[in-house]
Amino acid sequence: MTSSLTDNQRLALKMAAQWFATLCSGEVTPQQNQKWQRWLAQHEDHRWAWQRVESLQGQLHSMPGRFSYQTLNHASQQSEVTRRRVLKGLLVLLGLGGSWKAWQTPAGQGLLADARTATGEIKTLRLQDGSQLSLNTASAADIRFTPQERLIRLHQGEISIITAQDTQPVSRPFLVQTQQGMLRALGTEFIVRQFDDATRLTVLKHAVEVTLPGQRLQVSEGQTVRFTASTFGEVTALSGGAGSWSKGVLSVSDRPLAEVVDELARYRHGHLSCDPAVAHLRISGTFPLNDTDAVLNILSRTLPVRIHTLTRYWVNVVPA
Repeated sequence: MTSSLTDNQRLALKMAAQWFATLCSGEVTPQQNQKWQRWLAQHEDHRWAWQRVESLQGQLHSMPGRFSYQTLNHASQQSEVTRRRVLKGLLVLLGLGGSWKAWQTPAGQGLLADARTATGEIKTLRLQDGSQLSLNTASAADIRFTPQERLIRLHQGEISIITAQDTQPVSRPFLVQTQQGMLRALGTEFIVRQFDDATRLTVLKHAVEVTLPGQRLQVSEGQTVRFTASTFGEVTALSGGAGSWSKGVLSVSDRPLAEVVDELARYRHGHLSCDPAVAHLRISGTFPLNDTDAVLNILSRTLPVRIHTLTRYWVNVVPA
């Protein structure tokens, strides 16, 4: 990697390359185009990175082989796997190729995942077997359906799944793989969240079986459990509002303000925190996740707190 670049510039170049591959597909929706324009306007590093990508276009048009613009365009329309390989080639041209190990990290895999959401975005997909997959904010997952299994590989973030009965002659198991273990759906609706060092499973209907090396645990409807790669935590009952994010809202009942603010922070760019002096305050309600500023304003009107804004990207909830 180019040593003179900042971490933000490296990330901006990766995102610019991803947007370039998307816009080459020839099937860009108006919504995607608007998202690209918003991303471009968010930061000067984004505009700098896009200029770097655009400067390569002339070279890509004349370059033979798998790094060419024509190859990238063709790959975008034909094969997601091929497109990702060519995207890696584009990143090499940008000086961001790095080692293969860099692409094996959750962030690297997430950048090139089959399904991704940006910060603040929630997306629902209908899978080829009729199952429903929802991705929460800043999430990434690969979808691998074969004659033997239906597999979702969660790289980062959080997903909600409603499984459908398999229509294949031989029913295939529905599996979710995280960094810590393998989950097998037992005719169910469930939520999986990937943390840095653990996975949290929440079962809304029926049951899910979790397999770790030498261990298995069946989690039933109305239960949640957090586990590492070697240990299961305590199985506990669900709190109210679990999975409400898939409907675009945050629903809480008698929750500490600090927990609510932490949840809202997942849907915003920048820093959002809660002063310890008001962290204990309790709150109940249902709040829209597509407008966290409006939610913060509601909190300031209903609780003895005020919203202290240093910049648009640095906000604290403090005592009134």
